[in-house]
Amino acid sequence: MMIAYVFFDSATGKPYGDVKRSFNTATRRAGIRDFHFHDLRHTFASHLVMAGVDITTVKELLGHRTLTMTLRYAHLAPSHKVKAVELLNETLTGSPTIQKLYNPVKAEVAINA
Repeated sequence: MMIAYVFFDSATGKPYGDVKRSFNTATRRAGIRDFHFHDLRHTFASHLVMAGVDITTVKELLGHRTLTMTLRYAHLAPSHKVKAVELLNETLTGSPTIQKLYNPVKAEVAINA
C-alpha cells in the first residue's frame, strides 16, 4: 500500500490533520523559542549542502524553480566554512590542515580509507 503523505497514522493510513500545529505545540512544550515549522526547510537544505549534495539536487528536492531561492535556504555552518578554507590551503601549499595537525589519528584513518 503506497501512502501519499509524509505524516500519517500508520494504523489508519490517514494523514495527520495539522502537522504544523502539532509542531508548534511540541516546541512550546519543549521550551524551544524562535524555531518555526518553516525553519525545517532551511535545516534540510543546509544539511544537504554540508553533506556534499549538489545545489541543483537540493533545488529539486525543495521544489524551487530557481537556484537563487535555494541559495536563500542553504546556510553553511561556520565549521563547514573553516573546513573548506583548510582544504584549499592544503591543496595550494601541500601543508596539512589544522584538523590533521590536531587529529593525526583520524586524518591517517581518512587517508588510508
